[in-house]
Amino acid sequence: MDGHTWPVGSVNIGALAAGSGVVCAGSAVGQQWVGAPPDRPPPRPRADVAVLTVLTEELRAVVEVLRRHRHFRSAPLPGGSQLYQAEVPAEGADLRVVATQALEPGPQSAAAAYRRLRDALGPPIVLLVGVAGGIRADLAVGDVVIGDEIIYYDARRETVTAARRRGKTQPTRPALRHRVNEFFLRYGSTIALRRGVQVRVFRGPIGSGSAVVTDTGSDIVRFLRRFNEKTLAVETEAGGVGQAFYEEMESEPASGWLTIRGISDLAGPDKGHGWHQLAADNAAAVMDRLLPMLAMPGGRPAGAATGSAKDFGLEDLAEPA
Repeated sequence: MDGHTWPVGSVNIGALAAGSGVVCAGSAVGQQWVGAPPDRPPPRPRADVAVLTVLTEELRAVVEVLRRHRHFRSAPLPGGSQLYQAEVPAEGADLRVVATQALEPGPQSAAAAYRRLRDALGPPIVLLVGVAGGIRADLAVGDVVIGDEIIYYDARRETVTAARRRGKTQPTRPALRHRVNEFFLRYGSTIALRRGVQVRVFRGPIGSGSAVVTDTGSDIVRFLRRFNEKTLAVETEAGGVGQAFYEEMESEPASGWLTIRGISDLAGPDKGHGWHQLAADNAAAVMDRLLPMLAMPGGRPAGAATGSAKDFGLEDLAEPA
């Protein structure tokens, strides 16, 4: 400009008119910020909690839960995946909950689905809800496990004699662990789904990796039991989402993940699809009871920014289902 050093702040900018090579400044018509911009609150996430599923049975169970809540609607996301959303009552304010399905099983597809949700909606909390194979002796088909720690079982060194596994763990964030504590304080280890039907609920570490386990005596199961004798179950997606969260912990809106799994088999040779719907339904029922407890003081989940109360989910994209 004219060599003048402008102080940090706003300055008046006059109307400019150019003619015959002369530039004239008129009366002020606006302001331009010079230097650091003023602090502004970060934009509010367009969803408070995102639920990620893989199997059709898992998505069906979650959608049936969301249908029972207010403002249920559905719309496609960029890329073709379908998004389902609803408002779930919580202490202080409703939580905006969305659900979608990963393209295929496995940690890579789960991580990609998480990143799509993060980019489109910015949810501070992601729940993985579905089925898993139980490996602890006291588990039975239909039980539900809340995994608050992941044990990755894929990393290994192959030798002439055996595979040397290198376990790595990733716990969920403390704020979510506190909310799980509150869940068990309120409900205990058994919840009633309907008259005469109860579901047992456990919490603890779960094993996650690319391999599907169908042998209770496999090297993977033996390793997980040695690594942590309390390991509850094995599945194939939480490791991908947990790693994605770990890599984005210092950026917004990453806040935390949690996995809720119904036991559909005992990771043995009889593993199949026969109990998938039952296990998924039970996991979704536990999710439904946990969701209201994910709201922190002020009605928003941990890590969620505040913003306009009228901005809910994808109202500009979704039509009533």
